[in-house]
Amino acid sequence: MVRKTLHLFVHCVTWVKRRQRVRTDTGPVKVNLGAGLCVAPGWMHVDGGVYAMCSTWPTSVLRWVYRNSDARNSHSEEDYLRILRQHRFVHHGLEYGVPYGDGTVDFIYSSHMLEHLFKNDAAWLLRDAYRVLKSGGRIRIAIPDLEYALTLYRQGAKEQALEFFFSDSRAGYLNQHHYMYDFELLSRLLATAGFVGIERCVFRKGEVPDLEILDNRPEESLFVEARK
Repeated sequence: MVRKTLHLFVHCVTWVKRRQRVRTDTGPVKVNLGAGLCVAPGWMHVDGGVYAMCSTWPTSVLRWVYRNSDARNSHSEEDYLRILRQHRFVHHGLEYGVPYGDGTVDFIYSSHMLEHLFKNDAAWLLRDAYRVLKSGGRIRIAIPDLEYALTLYRQGAKEQALEFFFSDSRAGYLNQHHYMYDFELLSRLLATAGFVGIERCVFRKGEVPDLEILDNRPEESLFVEARK
């Protein structure tokens, strides 16, 4: 009951903020879309979840949120508090676009977020990402690789492969994937949004900074960069 109430509250706050525009600082502007708790110094971490919403709240409230969230499954309470205190979060629902002005962002990074959107919504978000990037700005997308999932299935790891497409319980429904991509499918989506120089990258290698911190899940992930 507590989690459902908290989720509803977060959803309402996100709707209120749906038209916000975040001011950018001087120097390279680096934006991490759908960050969750996967963060790096110097980035603005945009997310519609409870972590981003409460990052500046009193420590006592953050501890309460932690104890009623899924962060307990992946982070200690002290790590959770440190991440929220030492990094900049922007609470914003990406279903409403990217909360920056035209041509104000140098780099965009997004890891394991795009697959949680329906294809039409993903296409719209990438067009908005193109809008906020400066000329020559770069985007890096990391997503579960459809080819990898199908390879698992062909090799007999059928249940592991199906986890990429379906939730095995009601509890995991909100984290279910809504679309999957291989390099060709993602390239087509990026090109339709206006991006050029689309290339497949390897784990922690590319033109976007701080990949040694941000990139994760190398075996199952497809890493793609493009520029405006």
